[in-house]
Amino acid sequence: DFSFEVLLLSICCQLTDTGAKLCTGPVHQQAHLHIIFLHPLLSSLPLSHTQSPLSFSADVDECVTGAHSCKPSQRCVNTVGSFVCELQVTCPAGYQLRNSLCEDIDECTMRTHNCGMGLVCENTVGSFLCNPKQKCISGFTQDSHGNCIDINECSSLTEPCSSGFNCINTVGSYTCQKKIVMCSHGYHASPDGAKCVDTDECQMGTHRCGVGQICHNLPGSYRCDCQTGYQYNALRKVCTDVNECWRYSGRLCAQKCENTPGSYRCSCTAGFSLAFDGKNCEDTNECDQNPCSQECANIYGSYQCYCRPGYYLKDDGHTCEDIDECSQSIGNLCAFQCVNTAGSYQCACPPHGYVMAANGRTCKDIDECTTGTHNCSTGQTCYNLQGGFRCLSFDCPQHYKKVSNT
Repeated sequence: DFSFEVLLLSICCQLTDTGAKLCTGPVHQQAHLHIIFLHPLLSSLPLSHTQSPLSFSADVDECVTGAHSCKPSQRCVNTVGSFVCELQVTCPAGYQLRNSLCEDIDECTMRTHNCGMGLVCENTVGSFLCNPKQKCISGFTQDSHGNCIDINECSSLTEPCSSGFNCINTVGSYTCQKKIVMCSHGYHASPDGAKCVDTDECQMGTHRCGVGQICHNLPGSYRCDCQTGYQYNALRKVCTDVNECWRYSGRLCAQKCENTPGSYRCSCTAGFSLAFDGKNCEDTNECDQNPCSQECANIYGSYQCYCRPGYYLKDDGHTCEDIDECSQSIGNLCAFQCVNTAGSYQCACPPHGYVMAANGRTCKDIDECTTGTHNCSTGQTCYNLQGGFRCLSFDCPQHYKKVSNT
């Protein structure tokens, strides 16, 4: 063996098209590494051999020089001519990082387990097991002496069989057998066969209740009851209607009681209506329906029509008819003429020469001569008459002289 020293000149490197880094000198030419072998055995070699320059290209480790751009959470991995930033992954015990993923370590294959003699290593996810070299088949387990004994699955498993089945242990296994439940009359096995449940004869329609009866289910049986308003006839073995109006006469309804199948109904006489409680009767105000042509008076259980003055109530008890006072009066209501009006009458006077007096019945003469409503000439004298006037002319006899017009 002999030692040698390599002296490197100033070198600059750049990435080539092939991905390698080409190192050049300060003059941007291909760099030469001058290797001078300092050894006594080489001193006799010609200088042209010992100082012969050696040319090559060298990779730069960016991870060492700090020229990479990896984040703090990443790890720099140098490659030929470049570098790679890998995510730092911490794997738990029993795992190793490969291709940025944690994969299980097979301690058995890598022989990193601590199983002793007589035990066989069995790899598990993230760990390993040390099992005895002799393994029992399924359904068996080893006892303290290493013998294979049967496993009683019926006692070791929580629910080896579903509901309604019994677990029966067998050598190396077990079987499930359906339970056989014997139920008494009125009961039947549940859908899972685990217990006896009551049979609802009323819902299934297997009862023997007659018409008008109601079926009531009982545990293991049923009962037939009569509907409300019916009673059981022991001789005919049927349910018959109860006449509540006869049985509770005068106690159910205030006025009228009407029996109905299984019940009863209260009603009221004319002029009354059934109250909200369905038992008592309240007076009906018939006047709200306007049964009378004029005036209506409500009375308990009925109503009465009456008429305003000048009218009379007709035989139908509802209609009011006008009274003709002029034709029915005894004596004279008016001095001249009686005119009947709706509900009353009115006196009238002749169209000329009279006016109605203040009493509304008699006619008063109009004095045309006094009022100046006559048509007598200046040479005539007006003479008033009942209902009119006369124009008179007075000529004095011979040997007389007219001294006035009266």
